Amino acid sequence: MSFASAASRNVQMADINITPLVDVMLVLLVIFMIAFPALTQRLPFDLPQSGNPTPAQTLRLLVDAGDVYRLDGIAISRADLGRQLAAVATRTPAPVLQIQVSPDAEYDAVVQGMATARKAGINDVVMVDR
Repeated sequence: MSFASAASRNVQMADINITPLVDVMLVLLVIFMIAFPALTQRLPFDLPQSGNPTPAQTLRLLVDAGDVYRLDGIAISRADLGRQLAAVATRTPAPVLQIQVSPDAEYDAVVQGMATARKAGINDVVMVDR
């Protein structure tokens, strides 16, 4: 009998500890709750169309020292630049403006030229090197 009572004292419980399992499931639940709205949100974008697209006109604007602007090699004032770009912006397809900046040009002149192009309706602006 003493043998049977000693064996009954060494019996271990074979229960599973579910606390770590619950912790992992709650973390996954929070991650999915945060990630789900980002997965269902759509981003609008235009896909290229097949066929023969007409090439866009490219304009080159040089911003030089002393607030001098040159549109396709012709010196022009900022007011005239806005009028010229507004006239060109109505064309189809929309023109691309390449801005080339002289190393001696002031930062304000470059920003004013870009703002003038934006106000004129030029949406495609590219900065180029010499």
